[in-house]
Amino acid sequence: MKLTKNDFLFYLGLIFAIWFAWIGMVWTYNAALFIAYPIGIISLIIWTVIRNENRKRTKFIPIILTIGLILSLSVLLCLLIWD
Repeated sequence: MKLTKNDFLFYLGLIFAIWFAWIGMVWTYNAALFIAYPIGIISLIIWTVIRNENRKRTKFIPIILTIGLILSLSVLLCLLIWD
């Protein structure tokens, strides 16, 4: 099995999207702004490059990014309300 450029970009974008969804909830000292959000933006850029390559597999990246953004903003909102 040969690994192509689009395969590499897909896996990199997927790993970055998972990183964003996982670390985006860490709002201690605004760490999410400096650690998670730049990686999320890079993942979004990678997805825009490869989105027309294979619709079935590239649809997971924006779904994970959306879930990560919703989780991140909900944690921030909860911290702002109750702290």
